Formats: sequence, structure tokens, C-alpha cells
Amino acid sequence: MRVQYTNVASAIHTAAIDTYVLGVSQTGVVNIRLPTASAVGAGSLIVVKDQVASRGGNAIYISASKAGGEKIDNANYYILTGTMPAINLYSNGSHWFVF
Repeated sequence: MRVQYTNVASAIHTAAIDTYVLGVSQTGVVNIRLPTASAVGAGSLIVVKDQVASRGGNAIYISASKAGGEKIDNANYYILTGTMPAINLYSNGSHWFVF
């Protein structure tokens, strides 16, 4: 099965509704805004993977849409740190959750 892959090569990125895999190649601090959970619908999945071998202490910030007060695991944003980490998220149609 082939899925939608997007290379994140900028410091600020807003994910599209059809996004499935976000590969972060941008160095430094990166801010990713997820699509609206209600627009993608319940059961939608997004994977974010850091593709940079050494981020130098900079983090990847993932935020839910501020429209409608959406959250990620009941928080406004999620911080992805470490050596080449990844995160899986799913939508219930109202919010995003980490799994």
C-alpha cells in the first residue's frame, strides 16, 4: 500500500488533509500544524518522523488546529525531541491522540 508522503523542508508547515507521513528534513526548530480533526474525520492517521540525524537540541513542535479548541492528548501542542524520533497520531473527528 502506498500512502501520501510529504517532505517538511521549512521551519513552519501546515499539513494538508490528505497527509499521512510527514518526513521532517528541515534542521533547527520546526513547527507543524495538523489539519483540523473534524475535516480529516475520525480514524485518520498521521505519522511524523524526524529525518535529521542531529537536530542539535532543537525540537519539532506539533500543534492541533486552534479552530474549535482542538488538542493533542488534551494539550495544545506536542514536543518531539531526541534522536530521530517519530510519533503516530489519530483523529476521533474532534481532537488528535498519540498512539
